[in-house]
Amino acid sequence: MLGGRVARIRGGGGGLGLFAGVDTSVHGAGGRYPALIDSARATLNPWRPAGVVPYLSRALRLLRGADADQRALLERALAIAAGVSIDGTTDDGIVTQGQRLQVEVSAWNAGDSVVRVDSLDVRVPAGWTVERLDFGGAVVPPGSVSAKRFIVGVARDADRTQPYFLRRPLTNGGGLYDWTGVPADVRGLPFDPPPVEARVRLTIAGEPVTLTREIVYRYRDQAIGEVRRPLFVTRDIDVAITPDEVLWPVDGGGREPRRFAVTLTNRARGPTAARVTFTVPRGWPPIPAESLAFTREDETRSLSVALSPPAQRLTAGSYELRATAIGGDGRRAQGIEGALQIIDYPHIRPRALVQGSVVQIRAAKIELPSLSRVGYVRGAADRVPEALLAVGIPIELLGPDSLARGDLSRYDAIVIGSRAYETDPALVANNRRLLDYGRTGGLLLVQYQQYPFVDGGYAPYPLRIGRPHDRVTDETAPVTPLDAAHPAFHYPNEIGPDDWREWVQERGLYFAHDWDSTYVPLLESHDPGSEALKGGLLVAPLGRGTYVYTGLSFFRQLPAGVPGAYRLFANLLGLKRTSVP
Repeated sequence: MLGGRVARIRGGGGGLGLFAGVDTSVHGAGGRYPALIDSARATLNPWRPAGVVPYLSRALRLLRGADADQRALLERALAIAAGVSIDGTTDDGIVTQGQRLQVEVSAWNAGDSVVRVDSLDVRVPAGWTVERLDFGGAVVPPGSVSAKRFIVGVARDADRTQPYFLRRPLTNGGGLYDWTGVPADVRGLPFDPPPVEARVRLTIAGEPVTLTREIVYRYRDQAIGEVRRPLFVTRDIDVAITPDEVLWPVDGGGREPRRFAVTLTNRARGPTAARVTFTVPRGWPPIPAESLAFTREDETRSLSVALSPPAQRLTAGSYELRATAIGGDGRRAQGIEGALQIIDYPHIRPRALVQGSVVQIRAAKIELPSLSRVGYVRGAADRVPEALLAVGIPIELLGPDSLARGDLSRYDAIVIGSRAYETDPALVANNRRLLDYGRTGGLLLVQYQQYPFVDGGYAPYPLRIGRPHDRVTDETAPVTPLDAAHPAFHYPNEIGPDDWREWVQERGLYFAHDWDSTYVPLLESHDPGSEALKGGLLVAPLGRGTYVYTGLSFFRQLPAGVPGAYRLFANLLGLKRTSVP
């Protein structure tokens, strides 16, 4: 690795290559530095890495005043070869504004020579404080550890941990990050540098070496052993409310109250109390405040609240419901909003995002067909059932028993969630029962599926998905009805250009590429400069019933509260009561 970072051209000088006549060796070191690196590489024995220390220390001496990155790389290599490592840990992983942390920075000498620690320091963001509890350097004999303790104070105005590219609102209609104020050396990085770092200056084999390491929260898990987690910053109380986006019909079912789950987490050390208040849209009935008590750090309490529409007729538009927490001790009188959401899986490093405590409400006109029951087979990460239920569609989830032995004729329609043929073995095993349900007069609506759906022949008539699959990635791409008179565009909602506005991320994916002539394509759409795609919505007669396959991304649009997507989906559920070509 070191040799790869040394720009050295063998046989250069008077050659005709790009670097002909240019001295590409390390400045001032001539050929000595490459020779020392070559010697270290030839001498390296994994069972005794200390054998290369003399070569690396002499090479490091030659690099004084040279490129900082090259020197840091060599310093790290020298420390590894000498068996020297540093560590930095703290006593808490999720910290709050003004909190004081105990930090320990240590240098461990696992080698066979004495190492001198010249300084151990802690680097923190602006506004944070560092108090040193132990002073002086130390000589670290082989097989021993030198540690120093610090008290780190979190700034009282510290922001919640958030990726640097998400700290400011997106620009250009949500398509571009705003990096205003981000340091040049951070822009373009996948993640932020750690907020708190240990910095240790040592002398190894007579040469000064500086090592840095992230300070983390370390604890022991009885099942998996040592666990190390990055440091996250949040507020004393985290407040979250779900769902965070809803569509509210302006007529019919829109008169019923909607329920929201509010979750508060105590991030402060020790017992505390909080009062959560709600700001409702102007003219809507208020939601009473709630008081909650916590006995320990990281304790979570949840409650359910109901929001009713205004007494007068609800008009179409956008509204907000906001949840705010106030500490029981009177601190944070201005209120605390939002929560720290940690993305945490065993195979990746935990990452934090800031989740708001605001519900975006879109009130829109949506008519529903007359439906008594709609069966639903949930797909992968599928939030569509809850979205449909919230606007008054009588959804019932179908489990393995219902699919295998239930009376499917009870349902006016059965909807298959996205990628359900990959995630639900009972669906695969009972697909024939679903097709028979359609043949006897049912409506079967299948949302986008991937190649196993086609390879298994689960559709009633042949269809094929291209490789790569057809999709429309531009959420603003024009959509053209291929049969403007089809009932899917008229009952019970008249579908027009406005219904294709405000879609998120894409129009759809895994469109059918080829299909049997029994299917009727209803829509055409395509990305700019791409060929026309007509396989995004197919409808076919199935015995006395109806079969629908759609690649339109309802699984994104409905949870996001896109009015036009709800209106079109309601129309598709109404196809059973209308004729199909």
